[in-house]
Amino acid sequence: MSPAGTRRAVAALAGIVLGGLCFVPVFGLRHLWLPVGLVCLVTFIVAEICRRRPGLLNWRPLLVLVAGLLAIIESVLRATTLAGLPTLSSLRALGTGLTAWRLTLESTWPARPDPELLIFVPLLALVACVLTVELLDRAPPLVALLPALGVVGVSQLYVAAEGLTAVLIAIGFGLLVIAVLIPDHFEYRRLTPWATTAAVTLAAIVCGFVVSTIDPHGRTPYSLQRVQSATAPASRQASPLDELARRLSPDARDKVVFRYQTSEPVDRWRLVALDSFDGVNWTTDHPLLRMGAQLAPGPEVRVNTMPRRALIRPDEALDGPWLPGQLLPETVGNATDPQVEPIGSTLVVPERPDYYNLTWAEPEIDANYLTRAGVDSTAPGGLNDMGPIPPEIADRNPLAGKRATMETAIALEKYFRDRYKLADDSGTPPTGYSWPRLKEFLDKPGTVGSSEQFAAAYVTLARQNSIPARLVVGFRAPAKPDAAGWYTVTNKDAYAWPEVAVAGVGWWPLDPAVGAKTGSSDSSGSTASITEQARKSVPKIQEIQDPETTPPPGDETDAANSGDFQLPLATVFAGSAVLLLLWLLGVPLLKQMRALRRRRRVGSAAVVGAWAEARDRLRAHGIPVTAGMTVRDLAHAARDLPDTGPGIATIAHAVDHALWSGGPTTPDVAGQAWTGVHAVRRALRSRPWLDRFQAALELRTLLPGPRQK
Repeated sequence: MSPAGTRRAVAALAGIVLGGLCFVPVFGLRHLWLPVGLVCLVTFIVAEICRRRPGLLNWRPLLVLVAGLLAIIESVLRATTLAGLPTLSSLRALGTGLTAWRLTLESTWPARPDPELLIFVPLLALVACVLTVELLDRAPPLVALLPALGVVGVSQLYVAAEGLTAVLIAIGFGLLVIAVLIPDHFEYRRLTPWATTAAVTLAAIVCGFVVSTIDPHGRTPYSLQRVQSATAPASRQASPLDELARRLSPDARDKVVFRYQTSEPVDRWRLVALDSFDGVNWTTDHPLLRMGAQLAPGPEVRVNTMPRRALIRPDEALDGPWLPGQLLPETVGNATDPQVEPIGSTLVVPERPDYYNLTWAEPEIDANYLTRAGVDSTAPGGLNDMGPIPPEIADRNPLAGKRATMETAIALEKYFRDRYKLADDSGTPPTGYSWPRLKEFLDKPGTVGSSEQFAAAYVTLARQNSIPARLVVGFRAPAKPDAAGWYTVTNKDAYAWPEVAVAGVGWWPLDPAVGAKTGSSDSSGSTASITEQARKSVPKIQEIQDPETTPPPGDETDAANSGDFQLPLATVFAGSAVLLLLWLLGVPLLKQMRALRRRRRVGSAAVVGAWAEARDRLRAHGIPVTAGMTVRDLAHAARDLPDTGPGIATIAHAVDHALWSGGPTTPDVAGQAWTGVHAVRRALRSRPWLDRFQAALELRTLLPGPRQK
């Protein structure tokens, strides 16, 4: 293989490596670089062997495929081999790669680096390698990069790159394109066109980076996961909300649900969050995803968080697929195929484990921050439509028209605490949360209600006042552990509460029922103690002052805090488009107009114009032009372009007659000179399209050069 051919092969395969590494947000760099890099390396080795032995060329696709599969088995499926040799289990595991892409979409990211998930990335790289090796010999060099671009395209369907990552990917591929397109006999004297192209490309990349980083809408990058994950298998059973009354019945209330140990006290344990209400039932339709390696807090959480962990042992009363969890779960250990609903933080398992380790993140805020915070009206499900609301409920105005803030959300909580009572533990609490039951509950001050009625009524009135809220079912945490350090949760701790979406913090639990004391209410820094401190500082509803402007929801908070300056994106895009059009269309047009101006000259000036036009045409194609150069000197400099020789010779005869013969320069002499120019242009049209494209956009010849006319 020639040096240029080797360079193109390395560049094209490096593009596949780069495309494979674009899956880093899904699996992490540590688990991707070896299988993807090894596949590309063995592809290069096999391709080199086949080039040295022409008899193997017809077998090259099959040899690359077999070598690549062996590389995948050794790097990803090593556990299925016997003494390093593939087995039947290895072949079955390779077959899972056909569905691994779907399983990965049904997982949180970064996904667990299990072979049945990870394997589709090196398989995709292998297919791209087979196509690339064949295209290098059968198509123009640039076409050989298409498989690598395909790998990048697939990775962007999983999670689109943004910001600096997108810029680095673009720069990497720009360098690979240059490496592939550099001619076989590249001369450094022709570096200027490449430098101009690189400068324009870099400017475009920088503009893209600026636009991506100042996007005022804070939009989440596109991900196919939001489309595909809806098909993730989910074992939905009876809602924990419907089970509350049974758990609190006298016969079941003392049954143990689970035990746990934790270094820091917790307020409560959640089972499920419900945000859709049709007037009868509370449900949720957010899809479940397989738990990945670690679930990071979403972009809505912009405050600092602290890590927490607990060891949980489920007991007989924990029926159904749900696992007790926390608001921002990160990992679930010792559970088989755990699933999570990231929006509601619901944990589900197909088979209940004997124990599991849970880690989660907890926001670090104080009561002052909570009281002054706005609400996040963009939180998924927080303001879901509740259908036709009965007039008796719709006409209620407990907040007196105050704007939606956390201060008014806590004031609404105090409204319930002051007017209604939570049922005690002496008997079975009242049940029902349909519109008729909520109307009955809200009609009379002093009405005794269950936690589910308090939570449902709070959410409905909060949403009527533009406060994003949802209903959560779970358990209150016990106040104290036993002598061995275990906290015991029983059915009598079953409980429902509302959560409000706080801007920059995420969802935050509230307790609208007096007496709903949780295990860590007195623990400094716990959510319950922070809420209690905030509750004491919130004045009566009539005394609450509306903020000067409505607190911006969600991601807009950061934009509001960053100042009033907003870069006009439309102007940026329009300016970039105009500059690009000026370069692509303006440069060739200016050259054409210059040629027409030179052609319209008369006498010897027309001949000199023809000489200048031919010189500029050749200069655009990389021929060196110096001061004092004659036409014949130019012909010698352009000897690498032999087809231009006759045209230059014709121009030379016309120049000799016009400048040195002493006679008049007739129109025939001028026509002879421009005939030579046309011959030079025809000869240059036979050059490769890339050279002609560069020459057409060459800016240097529009600037004054040596003896420019």
